[in-house]
Amino acid sequence: MPGEDPAGLQLAGSARDLAVFAERAARHDPATPVRVQASGLVLAAYVTTPFECLGLRVTRLARDASIDAVVEAVGLAARARGASDGVLALPPRLPDITWMAPLPPRTGWSEVDRRPCRDVRALVAAGTDEFRRRAGQVQAGPGTSAALEAIAEDVWSHALVSDVPARFAHAADYLGFLSDDGEAVVRSLGPWRRLDTPLGVVVARVSDRLGLFVS
Repeated sequence: MPGEDPAGLQLAGSARDLAVFAERAARHDPATPVRVQASGLVLAAYVTTPFECLGLRVTRLARDASIDAVVEAVGLAARARGASDGVLALPPRLPDITWMAPLPPRTGWSEVDRRPCRDVRALVAAGTDEFRRRAGQVQAGPGTSAALEAIAEDVWSHALVSDVPARFAHAADYLGFLSDDGEAVVRSLGPWRRLDTPLGVVVARVSDRLGLFVS
């Protein structure tokens, strides 16, 4: 992977927004890896999520750059919070093998559907309520974890639209991508599906059981 510019990345977009994205990704695990790619005037940051989806946040750059590196989410958040004069110095790189997920195509997507972000948030709230209700009926003891995982799988595999499962919406909410206004746009390309919002993108493969982890 290409190395980091020792002078740092000159951001044209908000360093705070990138910090919030990395902080949310680190909630599940501070060591969550972030794949950072800079190409021209675009900085793309990908994270894995607990929902078999990738999260993507794009930030504009003020100066051309070419970088492809893996860093820890908690370290990226700290560096973004401390970025002075819009200059982001990436934290120490992780071994490339830390990142195993294939990345989605950048172009060629077709729109499938769109709906208000508030409607998608309502779907997430309804799914969360259903999970809590059903989880409350599970008896504690051997097999409890497996039972809860089965409930979660059932709840979040319901269709958001077409063959896009509701876990896309859950991942978008987890990363703070669902605002009170704006639209969520569902796009498709081969086995890949993505949910675009004004604050970020959630993307995964849906053609196989193991989702984004299948190459």
